Amino acid sequence: MSKLQFERIWIEQCEAASRVKEHFGVAGALEYLIGEKLMTFAEVAERRAEFMQQLPDFLQEINAVFSLEEISEYATQLEFARALSPFQHNALRAISSASVHAH
Repeated sequence: MSKLQFERIWIEQCEAASRVKEHFGVAGALEYLIGEKLMTFAEVAERRAEFMQQLPDFLQEINAVFSLEEISEYATQLEFARALSPFQHNALRAISSASVHAH
């Protein structure tokens, strides 16, 4: 898979989450993008360098879709609801910190 094709996947996932958020609400969009797509991406990034290289850009794009408050509340719920790897915890902390939301 080329870098462009690989990058396009998470960009399309972020675009889909924006549409879900707009049409069906924040909760479903958070579950789709963070609970499903990001957690899977972070799990794979622990083992595959091409995922690891794309992770910061994916996290940045997630921060463009959701507010800090939306992400922080969902991240707290997710950490209590699921068994997460340390790497998945770190990905959640990265998107739920105020420093990444400063533009």
